[in-house]
Amino acid sequence: MSKIIYLSKMEQFVLKFISGLDIITIEDLHELFPELSNIQINKICSQLASKGYLYRLKKGIYIINEESSSVPIIKNPYRICQTLFGGYIGFSSALRIYDLLPYEPFTIFTITKNKSREYTIGEYIFKAIAMGDKAIGMTHYRSIYVSTLEKTFFDCLYKPQYCGGYSIITQALYESKINWDNFITYFDFASPSLCQRSGYVLEILKIETDLNIPERILQYLKSRIKNKTKLIPTGKSVGKYVKDWLLLDNLGKENILSWWYYG
Repeated sequence: MSKIIYLSKMEQFVLKFISGLDIITIEDLHELFPELSNIQINKICSQLASKGYLYRLKKGIYIINEESSSVPIIKNPYRICQTLFGGYIGFSSALRIYDLLPYEPFTIFTITKNKSREYTIGEYIFKAIAMGDKAIGMTHYRSIYVSTLEKTFFDCLYKPQYCGGYSIITQALYESKINWDNFITYFDFASPSLCQRSGYVLEILKIETDLNIPERILQYLKSRIKNKTKLIPTGKSVGKYVKDWLLLDNLGKENILSWWYYG
C-alpha cells in the first residue's frame, strides 16, 4: 500500500504554479508570491522537499518533481549541470545537444574557467572541467549555454577522454557542418603537440572518408610542429611512426575510424 502524502493548501497552491518547471529558486518564488515572507517560503520549500516534491540541488535552488519521489526526477540534465557549476556545456554533452552523438550520455560536462568538480545526482554524474583561458567560445542554443560547434570539436580534440575518444570525434566531424575557418582559429594558442595530434587525425579522416577538409587547415597544423609526440600521450610507446607529423600513432587508424571500418 503506497504512502499517502498530505499537502497543505499553500503547498498545493505553490506546486500548481511551479508545475512543469525543471528548477525553481528561492528568488523565483519571491517573485511569484510576493505576499509571502522569507520564513514562509523557506518553510514551504523545506516541507515540499521532505514530502518528495522538491529536491535540494544547492542552497536556495531546487529540482521540481511532478510527483512525490525519494529521488530527483531529472528532465533537463544540461540545465542542472549549468546551475551547479556555471560555465557552458561541452564535450560529449555538447555533441549530444548538436545531435552528433547517437546515445544519451549519463555523464554531463560543463566547461568552466578554474573549477573542476563532480556531483552524482540520481542516475547522472555532473562534471565541471576547468579549462583556464580556453574556456571560451560559447553560444546560446536550445535554451542552453553550450560551446559553439567549432569550439566543441576543438575541446574534444584537446581532451578526447571527455567525449569517448577519437572514433566519436571523427564520426561527429564527418556528420557535422563545421566552419573550418572558425575551427582553426582556436589552435592559434594551442600547443604544438595538440596541433600535431589534431592534424594527424584530421588527415586520416580526409584520406579515408574523402571528407572535404581544406588542405590549408592541415598545412597550418603541420606548420606548428616542433618535436616528436604520441597520439595518446599517456599510452604505450608502440605503434606506427608517421614522419610527416613527427607522431607515434599508438592507437591505430582502425580505432580512430572504427565507425567507418566496422559500421
